Amino acid sequence: MAVIVRASSLRQRSSSALVGLVVAVGSAAVLSGPLGFVPVGEVQPRASGSGQTWGWRHPRASSTRTVVNVVTATGPAEVSSVRAPPETYFALADKGAANAKKPVLAIFHQSFVSGCYVGFGGLLSLSIAGNLGAAASAAPGVQKMVFAALFPVNLLLILNSGGQLFTGNAATVPMAVLEGKATMSELVKSWTISILGNILGCFTFASAAQYAGLLVAGAKKLAITMTVMKTSLPFGQALVRGIMCNWMVCMAVFLSEAARDLGGKMVGIWFPISAFVAMSMEHSVANMFLLPAGILAGAPVSAAKMVAKNWIPVAIGNAIAGVVCVAASYSYAFGSLGRR
Repeated sequence: MAVIVRASSLRQRSSSALVGLVVAVGSAAVLSGPLGFVPVGEVQPRASGSGQTWGWRHPRASSTRTVVNVVTATGPAEVSSVRAPPETYFALADKGAANAKKPVLAIFHQSFVSGCYVGFGGLLSLSIAGNLGAAASAAPGVQKMVFAALFPVNLLLILNSGGQLFTGNAATVPMAVLEGKATMSELVKSWTISILGNILGCFTFASAAQYAGLLVAGAKKLAITMTVMKTSLPFGQALVRGIMCNWMVCMAVFLSEAARDLGGKMVGIWFPISAFVAMSMEHSVANMFLLPAGILAGAPVSAAKMVAKNWIPVAIGNAIAGVVCVAASYSYAFGSLGRR
């Protein structure tokens, strides 16, 4: 009986030793053999049908993916949340080229939807700023600042959803032309279709707001007041206000493109747009909503007067700002014009 116990104990110790030997050999094979851990920065894809566990290197794998390794020998690598100005300029030139080369129907769709978004921002501003009551009468600047603070929601929607405005295309498509990424015929197509889409989108939204009973009370009164005021400007004043306005708008587009996250894009958009609104500058696409809304609300202004006294001079000024103040200016600073 004692012999049997001793034999059983011996077998248990032998089994434990054998298990330890197998584990040690297996560990050495994993660390030094062809089946090993992937180095930092290299991720091997899972071979189809092999049952291989993700993250292990397989000798038959033919392709790899490289991932960004933010830890370097000297510490964490810096990743900027903002593009450098030259990088931003060329990104906008690429964006302008892509927009200009889209089919006519795609440009029209993006422009129409963007016109509706301008209407959302305009109606929001009219509804809140127009109903401030005694505060607006006592301090007109308060009403203007409230309107200006709310209005940028439209460009935030447009730039982060792939929309197109004539005012933005007035800068980005010329950038593409200056850098040889688009042609003049594509520029003409882009501008023409985006203007038509913006007009129809803005007018459709203004009509919907009127039909829905949203242009009432203070919103109605403010829309009428703004329509009369905007169509009473001399041609030259409207044109210069259009230049000053779209310079700010295109810089909002520039800053939004520079930012790599939504928070940065919001900041980049909000302040320039609020600034041009608070300074009473003229934006052609905004007026494509505000003026029809005012006329539908009862402003004593004809469609012909709206176009001749506001839309035409303001659109010309917006185009000058986009081409000269932004596109040509930054092409000279970072692009082809500066290398000639």
